[in-house]
Amino acid sequence: MGIVIGILILSLLMIVHELGHFLMGRALKFRIEEFSIFMGPKLFSWTRKEIVYSVRLFPIGAFVRFAGEEDRTVDDPGTFFHRPRWARALVIGAGPLVNLMAGLLSFLILFSMVGFFTPYIAAPAAGSQAAAAGLAAGDRVLSVNGDALWATMDYDVENGFVANTAAVSLRVRPADGSAVRTVNLVPLKQNGYRLGITTQGASVDGGLLVLSVDAASNGGSPVLLKDDVLLSVDGVSASDRTALTAAVNAAGADKEMTVVVKRADVETTLTMKALSYEFVNDRGVSFTGGHGFFGAIGAAVKSSGSVVKLTFHSLSMLFSGAIKPQDALSGPVGIVDTIGGIVAQNQPFGVTASTLLLIFALISVNLGIFNLLPIPALDGSQLVLICVEAVRGGKRLPEKVENTIVAVGFFLIIALAVVGLVFDVMRIVNR
Repeated sequence: MGIVIGILILSLLMIVHELGHFLMGRALKFRIEEFSIFMGPKLFSWTRKEIVYSVRLFPIGAFVRFAGEEDRTVDDPGTFFHRPRWARALVIGAGPLVNLMAGLLSFLILFSMVGFFTPYIAAPAAGSQAAAAGLAAGDRVLSVNGDALWATMDYDVENGFVANTAAVSLRVRPADGSAVRTVNLVPLKQNGYRLGITTQGASVDGGLLVLSVDAASNGGSPVLLKDDVLLSVDGVSASDRTALTAAVNAAGADKEMTVVVKRADVETTLTMKALSYEFVNDRGVSFTGGHGFFGAIGAAVKSSGSVVKLTFHSLSMLFSGAIKPQDALSGPVGIVDTIGGIVAQNQPFGVTASTLLLIFALISVNLGIFNLLPIPALDGSQLVLICVEAVRGGKRLPEKVENTIVAVGFFLIIALAVVGLVFDVMRIVNR
């Protein structure tokens, strides 16, 4: 089911994009031959006002075919290349624009339903980096590591680009009205104890599903197994993560803990010792929530802007070598796998729906911006060609040259898709 939902979401993104081209073409009186949902052989079709509307076999993608788009020699004022440059530019730009609008609308719906975060800090947790730096509830964060904070996701992204052992610099306007100041969140190394396992975020059968077990747990003799459902530790329910962490830390490395798990649907009691490890204290930065439709509008606009900023920031880091391609590139398989994983968590419907809506918004804005890049075969390159045509006094580049540019672009896009597919498969196999 998760895979099906992932494919449908990807298709919806592509349909929205092509719908932008189609609607703008209709509004500007372009002659359109076909608008198709999905790809492959036709399942059925109908004709209305000389336009063929079709539904095809493979449930992925969509396309719109303009008359004369593939043959510039057709002498018909309604064909694509016989229309004015400004009209062609609007039709080409409408696809990415509608993706951006769909992302903005998705953010607005999401924030209107579940609320949003404001740039104002909530009370920092005791012992955190934020508390040590003197941050207080109500302080407003203006920038993170010199990057302006438009939406709170800017903080999450910037924090994700630096190691947890590195300091983070915040530009803050204090709640007490004093002058804007710079605050440095400096990590502090500490010692603690853990069970030596990773668990699924959502509760399963009243406990936590064990996803992996550290070979060093229980003094190098693990007693917990992958797929166990952790129910309690020393009588403390695993459903209360804060209390569970406190219980493990209270036991330390020497005391044996009583651990109750469900293994193969049988409740089993085990004894084990905690694993000592070194960690850095939490950043401790959390933001206050906001509600209301008008506040959601501002949050949606700022969040969309943050996604645009992140897209260019990621591309810059990719080309500079600051991040590895395998950490930055993902294709349809990776997106479908991510969506499938969210659906498979069996969280409450509202939580799953909100998460999927957030993913749709993020990808939609990203897709809109990416398609505007001047990469051959993307909409951005077509806009560049129209600009070149204008500079040349209305004379287009030779057809052979344009075809070569498009061919090179398709080769690059296909190569990029193959690389993304390889990285996606590697991530799935190695996790």
